[in-house]
Amino acid sequence: MADVTEIKHRIRSIQDTHQITKAMELVSTAKMRKSIQKHKYSSAYFDSVRYTLKDILRHSTDVRHKYMEHRKDNRTAYIVIAGDKGLAGAYNSNVLNLAWEHMQTRPVHYVVTIGQMARAFFESKHQSVDLEFTHAVASPTLHDARGIMRDILDLYDSNLMDEVYVIFTRMHSTSVHEPVMVKLLPIEEKDIEADVKNTYGGQIDYDPSPKEVLNVLVPQYLVGMIYTALIHSSASEHASRMLAMSNATKNAEKILDTLSLEFNRLRQNAITTDLLDLSSGRFAAANKQTEGNART
Repeated sequence: MADVTEIKHRIRSIQDTHQITKAMELVSTAKMRKSIQKHKYSSAYFDSVRYTLKDILRHSTDVRHKYMEHRKDNRTAYIVIAGDKGLAGAYNSNVLNLAWEHMQTRPVHYVVTIGQMARAFFESKHQSVDLEFTHAVASPTLHDARGIMRDILDLYDSNLMDEVYVIFTRMHSTSVHEPVMVKLLPIEEKDIEADVKNTYGGQIDYDPSPKEVLNVLVPQYLVGMIYTALIHSSASEHASRMLAMSNATKNAEKILDTLSLEFNRLRQNAITTDLLDLSSGRFAAANKQTEGNART
């Protein structure tokens, strides 16, 4: 059975852990709200780009673009987005396992990682990482998304890959996060997430030309897809860490309650024992004095 000193040491240790988990919970909450705010500011523009591109593809019969053409080979590139740190529940393992399972179906594939946990995961699987982006998921910016897009398009234009998927965690709510895989290249109408309604018929007239219109829209669409994936991943990571630290804080509070009860019980037992010893001593002294008086 633990003594009072050991219980006090454990209480101090749990209190320190409680302070750390509570602080991490508050920090993750603030970062999650910042990521959600970023998504809110950018979603109106990128939603419009996706809608416009899908509307063009739906109402045009002879639209050609190099990023919309299917290639014969099946060399697949995976852009896998995970976190830079752990302590986020099952956030990292869920998205990385989804990526790994799909890779097993493609004999020839390339791996592009965003986040240190993604790199560490594939290294543990003895899977080579062909391209790595660091610190892009901690606080995503449009500059990061454009840089990733440029590097991916350079490899795609060099005919090193035939299709590109981005695998990330989509945030539906604070407590619901879903790992998903979205096709980035080649661009197809069915892969564009936009609710286009058939409010008109006929063909679309382009000004100045279909090629020049798509040369503007397609890069913006790809940047928007990558940026959205980064923002969703960042918000999901912070939300997962917030929930994990909240649970850890609650568990620490429960342990502290249990230890406090045990500490109080042991302290009360010690006090009771001391009182009994004191009473016994006094009783023995009184008896000794009584026997001495009787002999006298």
